[in-house]
Amino acid sequence: MNSKIIKRVIALAIAGAVVAPFGMTTQAGAAKNDGNRQINETPVANLKKGGVFRFVQVDICPNFNTSAIEGNLLNCGQVMDTMLPYFTYFDKNTKLQIKKEYALDVKASRVAGKQVVTYKLNPKAKWSNGKTIGLADFVGMWNALKKTGQGFNITSSVGYEKIESVKKGKTANEIVVTFSETYPDWQPLFNGLKPASLTATPAAFNTSWKAAPLVTAGPFKFKALDKVTRTITVERDKKWWGDKAVLDTVIFKALPQVAQVDALLNGEIDYMDIGNDSNALKRARENAKISVLLAKAPVHEHFTFGRQNPAVVGDVAVRQAIMLSIDRYQIATAIQGVVDPKVKPNNNHVFLDGVACNQDNTGNLGKRNIAAAAKLLDGAGWVKGSDGIRAKGGVRLSVRLGYPSGNDNRRDTVLLASAMAKEAGIELVPRLIPSAQYFTLANVTGGQFEMTIFAWAGNNFPISSSSNIYRRGTAQNFGNIGSAAIDGLFAKANNILDPKKRCELANQADKEVFKLVHSITLFQRNNVVGVQKNVANFGAFGFTSLLWEYVGFKKTK
Repeated sequence: MNSKIIKRVIALAIAGAVVAPFGMTTQAGAAKNDGNRQINETPVANLKKGGVFRFVQVDICPNFNTSAIEGNLLNCGQVMDTMLPYFTYFDKNTKLQIKKEYALDVKASRVAGKQVVTYKLNPKAKWSNGKTIGLADFVGMWNALKKTGQGFNITSSVGYEKIESVKKGKTANEIVVTFSETYPDWQPLFNGLKPASLTATPAAFNTSWKAAPLVTAGPFKFKALDKVTRTITVERDKKWWGDKAVLDTVIFKALPQVAQVDALLNGEIDYMDIGNDSNALKRARENAKISVLLAKAPVHEHFTFGRQNPAVVGDVAVRQAIMLSIDRYQIATAIQGVVDPKVKPNNNHVFLDGVACNQDNTGNLGKRNIAAAAKLLDGAGWVKGSDGIRAKGGVRLSVRLGYPSGNDNRRDTVLLASAMAKEAGIELVPRLIPSAQYFTLANVTGGQFEMTIFAWAGNNFPISSSSNIYRRGTAQNFGNIGSAAIDGLFAKANNILDPKKRCELANQADKEVFKLVHSITLFQRNNVVGVQKNVANFGAFGFTSLLWEYVGFKKTK
């Protein structure tokens, strides 16, 4: 299921007090992955020239501006990755590299005691409207994202709020970004760069790309959005100055999750995200025309709490009791066990398994304990009624738990949790929400829910991206659950260079996040995909990057 929201900030630590060559890093929470991706890597010379790649999604993108909260969805990011400038990427060994088509060099340095990052842009890099990518685009993106409350419905201001200035360097192709204070995770703050026209006004930023991305700069360009066939089509951009894309066209087609495996097996699509769908996995493995590819990935399933029904979910004792009433190991095994027999509950919001700094931060909330849950609720004044469900001051301990349509695994997860919580006198009421409406301001992204389920799609730089979820007042803290302690610890972790100390601070913050039960981590999801066997340079990327210009189909023998 592609019900995932992207942790938007991706970054890297600068090293030292003088010019730091790009590859020299002191990365905190880096992936320990040593090349476990499975993408059927094939030289371009052995691929057919042209072709149409059919990429399935659960829903069509509602807003192509991925810097806006409405467009901060995995399916939007997947589409726009074919068309926007990214100055860095992770190679097959998860090493961060400069994307030379956009930047010839990127360096960090100290100038008069301040952190400075200098981008030397590729002079060939141009937007689809013919304008050279340059200073106005960097300034516009910074101005839009540097703080909330300006009318721009931004996903995150993390990192951008620490920039003091963005100025022209020695040449027109040199951009100098100066920070007001140390920011270790500076690296691709400007990845997914938007044109100045999009960031010129709040109205343009929020709505002008809802029907189409009007200006792009990548190996592909936008062709069409068809809401009837539920498809988005991009085509090779002949003006692209980099390596020519192998494919002619990529079609992003929206299908309900339950229909995707049949479409894959019938040859109607070239790829599907199997995720934790055990039925789809079994059927794909049994089909000789399909390759099943796997890799460890920074994606984790969880329950999170919203802003509705504050008399119940606003009570920390209730949230703690809900976590204690749920057997996360049983849920992980039931839902993910077929895909990953070694699956275990995820016990860290920030650092997942396969990432440095991972440790168990759940404290006394990590294992199911009905007696402890009952004691918490008794102490908070929640009394069991004749039907076994607790109440306090006439308010029933009942929480609506939302899940998206067309996803059997999420439905089953919710039903399991509901049955478990009932033993503690907690009523979790399953609430089915149409998948097309799931991540709207009226539901998840606006915090207009009591409790819900989805997955965070993370990145290789977990501290900065996580701080936008667990600090108060941020766009991705949908329930606005947090504390001054959490805010302060993340602020410190984002303001020092020592990777060991950063890990310690982030883990301290995570312990506080668990105490408040901001959300209930369930399990980490492997990257499990099914592709047609002739697909090349595409599959389970794990912690590495997808480079669309090299995706194609193998030549027939």
